[in-house]
Formats: sequence, structure tokens, C-alpha cells
Amino acid sequence: MKKIYFSFFIFLTPFYGEGIEPKYLCSHEKSASRWQTQNSTLNQNQEKIDIKFYELNLDINFNSSRIRGSVTVNGVIGNIYPDFIELDFYDNMTVDSILQNNIPILYLHENDMLKIPISDITIDDENLFSLTIFYQGTPDHCGAGGFKFDEHQNIGHVWTLSEAYCARSWWPCKDDPSDKADSVNIIISVPLEPAYIVASNGLLSSTTINSNKKTYFWKERYPITTYLVSLAIYPYTKWVDQYVSPISSDTMLIEHYVFPDRYEASYPNYSLTKDMLSFFSELFGEYPFISEKYGHADFTWGGGMEHQTLSSMGSFSQNLMVHELGHSWWGNLITCKTFNDIWLNEGFARYCQALWAEHMYGREAYFDFMNNHAYYGAGTIYVENPSSNSQIFSAGLSYNKASWVLHMLRHKVGETMFFDILKTYASNDSLSYNAASTSDFQKVCEDISGLDLEQFFQQWIYGEKYPKYELSWWHEGNGIYNVKIDQVQSYNFFSMPIDLKFAGSAGPMLVDTTIVIENNNSSQLYEFSGFNFLVENVMLDPENWILKEATYSVNEIDNILPDRVEVEKAFPNPFNSKVKLSFYINPQFGDTHVNVNIFDLRGKIVESLIDNEFIPGYHTTFWNANGKSSGVYFIQLATDNYIDSQKILFLK
Repeated sequence: MKKIYFSFFIFLTPFYGEGIEPKYLCSHEKSASRWQTQNSTLNQNQEKIDIKFYELNLDINFNSSRIRGSVTVNGVIGNIYPDFIELDFYDNMTVDSILQNNIPILYLHENDMLKIPISDITIDDENLFSLTIFYQGTPDHCGAGGFKFDEHQNIGHVWTLSEAYCARSWWPCKDDPSDKADSVNIIISVPLEPAYIVASNGLLSSTTINSNKKTYFWKERYPITTYLVSLAIYPYTKWVDQYVSPISSDTMLIEHYVFPDRYEASYPNYSLTKDMLSFFSELFGEYPFISEKYGHADFTWGGGMEHQTLSSMGSFSQNLMVHELGHSWWGNLITCKTFNDIWLNEGFARYCQALWAEHMYGREAYFDFMNNHAYYGAGTIYVENPSSNSQIFSAGLSYNKASWVLHMLRHKVGETMFFDILKTYASNDSLSYNAASTSDFQKVCEDISGLDLEQFFQQWIYGEKYPKYELSWWHEGNGIYNVKIDQVQSYNFFSMPIDLKFAGSAGPMLVDTTIVIENNNSSQLYEFSGFNFLVENVMLDPENWILKEATYSVNEIDNILPDRVEVEKAFPNPFNSKVKLSFYINPQFGDTHVNVNIFDLRGKIVESLIDNEFIPGYHTTFWNANGKSSGVYFIQLATDNYIDSQKILFLK
């Protein structure tokens, strides 16, 4: 199929009334105010500190379902001092003491906030501070879990899932995605029996045994946000694989911590992890945590969670695996700055599923995936009130419709440029290992493509719903075709490039060409000419690159002409001696010159059946194929402005 980017149209007319402003302008003004007031969870005191390092040192008591230990917090204060160092921490947890340099300091713990007066803290010449909080308790359920004492096959199991605001349910921290610690130590002590394994972020530095406890010391040396710090504890079956980077040839361990009863079932899919790593590394740039590891840890929650360097897995489907792995770039390397923009995490990871389907099963599988994950409901992808998981993690908006934004962007900017954008975004010096907003991503898109994408992002991220197109087309004669596209939705108009596929026939061959037009008004009329075939059908966005509804109508066009000739299907087909072709000439047009020819597969005329003038009415002709070779032929009826070509099969 040939695709033409349409820049030579003869005539284009917008049909909205004089003095009426296009509706999208009003929507633009409303949506602009949304991104100007993003919902950070930080208070004024928290905004004045930057956390550099955490060390979690916890003892897990499975019998009492309690944790006890400490968290050390190292941070830096900005030019303007806060009144308090404030850390998010649930009130149900008991704070035993807070020490600085082994000296107790005063604190207040209320309203799920731990407040330490700045006047009681020693701050060095570089505005650095360090505190150690000692605490204990049974973490409350939070969000999708928080910190969970659980069981699998009657054996104790601990897992964490802290997104969005649930790290604070089990350890004191500045619990906001915008502030990544440069590194984290995770030191966890568990009973010797049963043979618990503690799986966590980064690399395992050491294990020690003391009396009836085993202590695991994990070090995460890449920047990490609080909700990605994780624990998965169980007597796992552990197995390892190796990833060899297709970019640098560096090697990295892939570690799988699996429930023993799932080992055999999960092994085939988990074995694909290295292939998935290679595929996404080539698309987006090197796996971001190449100096540490990647892997999976089974847990009993129903879904998955993209904990940095070790995804927690409730199942082991390829779809879930590639979704969580995709987060290594989109969510972990670059984290949404606020949960208003969670689509930068979840929409991208959903789109990774489509890319894997395309890689494994071809283009049709890609489009099938996207079409199966289309969302036509209300609401904005931008989360206007990200106060709860149900509002943040909307499957329809944050995942599905958000993935369609990338799907549409891919078509708008072109295949090569789209993947250049993703690589550039992932490697951006100010965004990688940091946090980003929609405006940050938009700027990268515009810098790489050279396009003004303001309207694209406004209508799809901050606006609601989708366009509803109604297409009408007709032949003016002399090879001129008119196409009218109306946007019939009651809300704002959408500005989008649209593929128009013109299909028809030339001789026995079916022909089509695709022209890309820009559509941005309530009603627009386009005129086309120069086709070297008779157009028999026009389709709007036939491959489904736009989230839309499309209908086809000719009722409102006054000068649409009825068909001059109606042709029935050749019968019988297949045939073994003689085939019949019947056609009807509309009386409105009077006498009509008709040609009927038989072509072979090479386009050569085998026999001419009709070359005459016919009066209006019903007519029939036959082709007797005796003496011809068995095989495929084409029977074609043509008038001065119409061609019907049908494939027929002659079987002796």
C-alpha cells in the first residue's frame, strides 16, 4: 500500500459558522489550569529538604505480625530553613526515640506526620543532617497492601506494595515520588526456620547468622523513590539467569525468587526475561540498573509491582512480565513527578505490552492489543485529584487511554522519530534517575520532532473523550473526488492527522492509496484528484491509529448521484464451463456504454464479451470458458466512470 502525506489538496473548506470559536479553545483554557496546579503531597517544610539516603534496619516477627527497628535518614536543607523536619509516618506505629549522634531529640508524632523541630537538630556547614528513628508496630493495611503479613501454603510470607502513598505505613520517609534518595540500605532480620529468603532492591551485600536470626543486607545504589523500596520474604526457590547487553555486551544476573509450587509453571516465561531485557534495551536504551540486577519475586497479591530491580509478581504471564519490566524505564528510571501524571508510568508500561506483542507476533497482534485496550469513557488522563489509588490507577484512563496517546503519537511523528523520542527521553540528563511531568515529556517530543504538540497533549491528556467522525464522499466527475469529514461529538473538536484510504480497481487489479490530511474543525471539505484508478471506496483511519468512532454517511450531501450501474456477483463461482454476469443500468442516466472483458492473472485480456451501448434496465451476459485453462480469471465490467472487477475460478 502506498501512503501519501497530502499537501497538494485543491480545496478545503471549514464549515463552522461565522463568529463561532472552535470548541477546543475553551477546553484548552480549562485544561491549562490543571497542569499549572499539580497536586504535590509535600507541605512547605518538606519542600525545603532533600533526602539523600535511607537505611532501613528491621526485625520481622512473624508470630506477632510486628516489625521493630530503625530508619536512618540523611538529607540536605535548602537555603530557607524549615521549622520542622517532617517525615510521613502512620500514627499507629510507635516511635520509641529519635537520635542524632546518639543523642535523643524531641519530636511530635501526630496526623500521620513525624515532626522534629529544626532548632533541636545539628546541621553541618553544608546544610546536611542525619537522624535515626527507632520504632515498632504492626503496619496498617494501606492502598493495595502497604506492608503485608501473609501466608502461602500455610507458611508465613511478607510482601510490600507501597505505591502510591504507603511507604509511610511501614517506615518513616519523605513519601513523595518527586524526591528520590541517591541510595538505600535495606537490612532485614528474619527467623532461621523456616529457611526464609529476603529479596529486595539492588544487590545483596551480605548475609549473617546470629543466634536464631538470619540478616540480609541489600544495597540499592541507584536513585530510588520511596514507593519502590520493597521486601519479599518467603522460603523461595531461587534460580538465576544471565543477561548479555546487546548494546555494551555487559553481563548482569537475572534473579528469580519463586514459590516452590510455581517453579515449573513459571520457568518457561521467566526464562524469556533476558529476551525481554534485550528487546526493550534496544528500543529505549540500556537497562537502567545494569550494574545491579533484574528479576522477579513471587507474592500473593493478584497483580504485579515494578519494584526497582526486582518486580513483585502475582502471576507470570508474559503480559504482566513485560508491563513490570517496562516500568524499569518508565516509572523507575524516570518517575512521575506527581501522581497527577501517573500515565507517564502506567500508560508507557501498558504500551510496552503492545510493543512486545508486535515483536513476538507481528503488526496485526500489535493492533489487536491496542484495539482490545481502547477506552471510550469520560475523564481525563491527567489525574485531577490523586488522593487515592482508585483515582490514580484508573485502568481505563491511566493505563489504556494513556497507552493510546503513545500509539497516536507514534503515527503522528513517524516510526523512526517516535523511538528516537523515547530514547532521548530515557537518556535526558535532567530527567533520568529523576522525576518528570507531562510538560517535560512534551518538551522532549517537540525538541526531537520539531512539531508544536501543544494541542495534541492538551486534547488527549488534559481533555476528555475522543473524536466522533462522520465521513461522506462523492465523485464530481472528471476524476475529482470530494470528501467531507464532520466531527459530530458534542464536546471539543480534535486536531489530528487522519489517514484516508482510497480503494478501487485498475483493470483486474485492486488498487489503493492512503493520503494523510489534517483535520481540526467541526466540518471540513477536501477535494482530491490525480488518481490513476477509479475510486470505489474511501475509508477513514483504516488501521485505527486514532482513538475514535467513525461512521459513513451520504444522506446530507445534496448532489450525491445514485449508482449508474449495479453489478451482481458472478454466478456460479467457481464454475466448470459457463459463468453468468448480470447488471442493471439506472434509468436516470439513459443509454450507457458498457465493456465486459475477461483478464488473466497477468492482466492480459483473454476475451472481450461486450463493447456496446445498453438501454436502461436489467442485462445478462455469459462467458463460456471451454478451451481455456483451469485457474483464476477476472471478469470486469466498465463504463466511463465505473469499474467492477471480480475474481472467478474456472475448474474443469
